[in-house]
Amino acid sequence: MPFLSNRLAAVLLVPAMALLGVCLAIPLYYLLNFSTLTGDFAVQDLQGPTLSNFSDLLTDSFFLGVAGKTFLISLGVTAAALVFGFPLAALMWRAPAVWRSPIAIVVLSPLLVSMVASSYGWIVILGQNGVINNALIALGIIQSPIKLLYTDLAIGIGLVHVVLPFMVLSLVAALDRIDMAVSEAAASLGANRARIWWHVLLPLCVPGIGAGVTLCFSLSISAYVTPAVLGPSGPNFITTLIYQNFVSLYEWGAGAAMAFLLLVVAASAVFGLGALTNLLAPSRRRA
Repeated sequence: MPFLSNRLAAVLLVPAMALLGVCLAIPLYYLLNFSTLTGDFAVQDLQGPTLSNFSDLLTDSFFLGVAGKTFLISLGVTAAALVFGFPLAALMWRAPAVWRSPIAIVVLSPLLVSMVASSYGWIVILGQNGVINNALIALGIIQSPIKLLYTDLAIGIGLVHVVLPFMVLSLVAALDRIDMAVSEAAASLGANRARIWWHVLLPLCVPGIGAGVTLCFSLSISAYVTPAVLGPSGPNFITTLIYQNFVSLYEWGAGAAMAFLLLVVAASAVFGLGALTNLLAPSRRRA
């Protein structure tokens, strides 16, 4: 018998959903309203509503270039988080109970430090006189420091460090729902470890992969601190471009239109990944 009936659970959700709706609806209303206005926001000499901000952005090669780079970096960060996160999740899943907590603490350690502090920590590691360059020079691999900091690669490394815990937790949650007897049964039928992971365990992890990919992509494409601290100078990410339009240029209309387009892209990716996850889930394929 369930702890709460469906009707009572729905009633208890109403206050939280109402608060969430208000907190989302009001900012989104102002965001959409500003995106349809043009003129001088400093003196409130505004014209609108109009869609010229959107049409100008969608025909602006500079904005499209920054948006495309943001999208590609976010995809790369998500893929890297999945590649590095799966072994960590498997390690946590297979580890004895006494080791799971220490491993979890290590995995979650990026979340225990503010994003600003961790980004400045990467400056120490990736700088011209940083840990990596000094190590490579000491090993004789390079003769002079290579440029790692203030590059797109630095943005990717910093973002992987931030989003990796979310991928690992999503995968561990999916792996914990798998009965150990499933892999033992596959092994008894002659499957080696690679085949067990690829043909048995990986398909059963599809919901966790979908959740992790959705979280990592959403966090990456909307990140501001890491691109601002580790990236090249100037608007190198769509979020830094939005900040520049709001704070430096006082172009609130263009900035709001950029933010709204970012919201649309992120929401479309979330819903698309959710639909793809449901389509690839083993239970759906059996049906």
